[in-house]
Amino acid sequence: MNNKTPAIARLLSASEAPPANLDEVLKELGAGDSRFNGTSFGRGECDLQSFLRECRDIEAARNLPADKVPQSTYWLVNAGNQVVGIVRVRHRLNERLLQYGGHIGYYVRPSERGKGYGKVALQLALEQTRRLGISRTLLTVNPANTYSKRVVLSNGGVQDGQGVDPISGEVVDRYWIEC
Repeated sequence: MNNKTPAIARLLSASEAPPANLDEVLKELGAGDSRFNGTSFGRGECDLQSFLRECRDIEAARNLPADKVPQSTYWLVNAGNQVVGIVRVRHRLNERLLQYGGHIGYYVRPSERGKGYGKVALQLALEQTRRLGISRTLLTVNPANTYSKRVVLSNGGVQDGQGVDPISGEVVDRYWIEC
């Protein structure tokens, strides 16, 4: 894709009526990719309807474990109504997310990378943080992931040192985006 033709996509909220290829994308993601944790469905822990109910429960803060925060899950859908990625928007930060994870996580399936979907996913996710009243959005990026760094910087990210996952010890670069 050239830089003059931006990817066209939109976000769909997790619901009981998912796009036709969602299960394929979730299975492809499996247990996780590039620090984007997988899903209970992708890991084979539940069926698709149970996973979708789990997404809605987390968004509504129902049955939420003490160490988790409410988050909205979205499917990044292209002009052909195919899921090309997943976006998670956390409604607030806890101590761990402040160091590792941030407000937004986005995943673009490998077959759709390099087409501009990462940049669009982050732009659309930032719109969601604004709707939640978040004025400053934190993103964390693996220091070796130059593509994600470019995506964050192109959306106005300003680096603010590094964070460390208190569980794994993994180091990440922290970026803030003013909303």
